[in-house]
Amino acid sequence: MSKRTKDGMISAIVFAVVAILFGYFIYGEIIWSTVIGLMIGGFISWYFIIPKINKMGRKDKL
Repeated sequence: MSKRTKDGMISAIVFAVVAILFGYFIYGEIIWSTVIGLMIGGFISWYFIIPKINKMGRKDKL
């Protein structure tokens, strides 16, 4: 499993846990559409966007 895939899956799980806890303690109910949306968004951002930003940042330092 590549580092990008692992980072994407970890971020998706973290986003889901935060959304579940936030929804349960703040709203009193778990809003599953929000949890699923944040999982998808977390995976996409950490698989595609964050590596691109990091790569651009390293290029500027060289």
